[in-house]
Amino acid sequence: MRCRMPQPVLIGSTYYLRVHVPRDVVDRAKGTTVSLPIGDRIRQLKLTTHAKTSLRTKDWQEAKRRFSQALAALESHWEALRRGPAGLTHKQAVALAGEVVADFLDILEDEPGSPELWKRVAELDEAARAGRSHPLAVPTAETRAADIESRFGGLADAALARRGLLVDAVSRSKLLQRVTVAMEDVTRVNAARASGDYSESGTADKYPAYAPKIQAQAQHVGEGKGTTFAEVIDAEVKRRAAGRDAKPMSESAERKYRRAADEFAGYRKSKRVDTVTARQADEWMRKMLEDGKLSNSTIAQRLQNVSTVVEWARRHAFGELFPDRNPLDLVEVPQRQGVRSEDRTYRMSEARAVLEAARSETKPELRWLPWMCAYSGARIEEVAQLTAGDFFEYEGSWFYRITTKGGKSLKNLHSIRVVPVHPDLVQEGLLGFVHAGSKRYTQRLFPPRSQGNVAGWVRGKLKITRRELAPSHGWRHLFEDVALRAGMADSAKTYITGRTTGKSSEGYGKSDVMLPGLAVEMKKLPSFLMRDATRTS
Repeated sequence: MRCRMPQPVLIGSTYYLRVHVPRDVVDRAKGTTVSLPIGDRIRQLKLTTHAKTSLRTKDWQEAKRRFSQALAALESHWEALRRGPAGLTHKQAVALAGEVVADFLDILEDEPGSPELWKRVAELDEAARAGRSHPLAVPTAETRAADIESRFGGLADAALARRGLLVDAVSRSKLLQRVTVAMEDVTRVNAARASGDYSESGTADKYPAYAPKIQAQAQHVGEGKGTTFAEVIDAEVKRRAAGRDAKPMSESAERKYRRAADEFAGYRKSKRVDTVTARQADEWMRKMLEDGKLSNSTIAQRLQNVSTVVEWARRHAFGELFPDRNPLDLVEVPQRQGVRSEDRTYRMSEARAVLEAARSETKPELRWLPWMCAYSGARIEEVAQLTAGDFFEYEGSWFYRITTKGGKSLKNLHSIRVVPVHPDLVQEGLLGFVHAGSKRYTQRLFPPRSQGNVAGWVRGKLKITRRELAPSHGWRHLFEDVALRAGMADSAKTYITGRTTGKSSEGYGKSDVMLPGLAVEMKKLPSFLMRDATRTS
């Protein structure tokens, strides 16, 4: 009799995850809490003899995607229970605390909030550290322990859950202490960013990378010839292309992974994945650094691409290959000097030069993508995926949907949105171009290599060669600056650009009723080619 694979369960009109705890760990699992990713949220679930939680969706395809992510987290928890509580070294505790800090800084990098907010957070954190969370409490060792647990305990547990770690009480206490101290970096850096200071945070080299205790590596499956990088990539390409609603790997992504894997294989003189070591990857990285032909950023990306292929191999082998961890996780990638966002942004003189030049172009991506990005702050790869079917009219205004439907890809869930078409785009003739492609309703309006084509055009033909400028991404920051000057509502600006602040006001534009208001906000944006529209460079 075949064993059925677990699937989402429909209860009422919503899909749920409901699975039984494996018999061999059911006694140990009772009462434990596991962190499950559900969409863009983390759900803390207390276990009994089974695990049950809402997947927060009524869509079957989305339910399957969320189910697989949550089930993977559950299975990591089962494995941690089987291994039993482990101990953390001091370095591991510091590393995990550093991951908490990194998460906060990454999530809030674009929108850190106000200085007043972080002043208040710092006060609450310090009160917890001193055992003074309750204003009438007399600080004692007991109140301090209780306040620290209440304030920071969830962060420590989340750090452990993400790594699938089950630790003893002493180790959890050790981690909690490190998280309590590390949160000072979160408040300090975010307060500085909220005041406009994005200089070196001082945390980049402070926290080590987390590394589990090295155990004897399990014997590889299939000794002898072994699996090659090319075979792993072939299998992943095939896996992603399977199914009626599949999202195949793009040709550019496939080329990227094959190139990095081939270069690494050439350096180590072996195409086999199962014999990769961290030392080989580190030596390859150092060789590239010594050659000086590639930037540190490019070298770091090459390492990440190889690491991704190795991770695919681990998953294809169901964890039997490199059971402890991906060996490339141990390699410290090279650091690079950051570039300020204002330096990556188009200056008004540059923006006007690009938009004026675009009027003379006949290639769709050169004619329209710079204009669409200038008047939306969208990432160029987002609008390059649009089809005629993504455009629609509502109460006299035109809009387009940026979505993941139809095999499109976006950075995250917040990137799904509806963008008003600015009147300048209508006047330029964008809708005529779109309607000309309406016979190919679901076919993309722009070619696959649009981003590279536009960047090459800006750098080559237009001779805008300022090194710090990001030709494709520079519109994003410029749009936000011009929108701020024009008085566009923050909620509209955040929604139109696909960013997030975590505020409830981000419901803007989520229903058709709100679209006219969104169009009104877009019309506040002045024309880029009017000399008095905004400040000049």
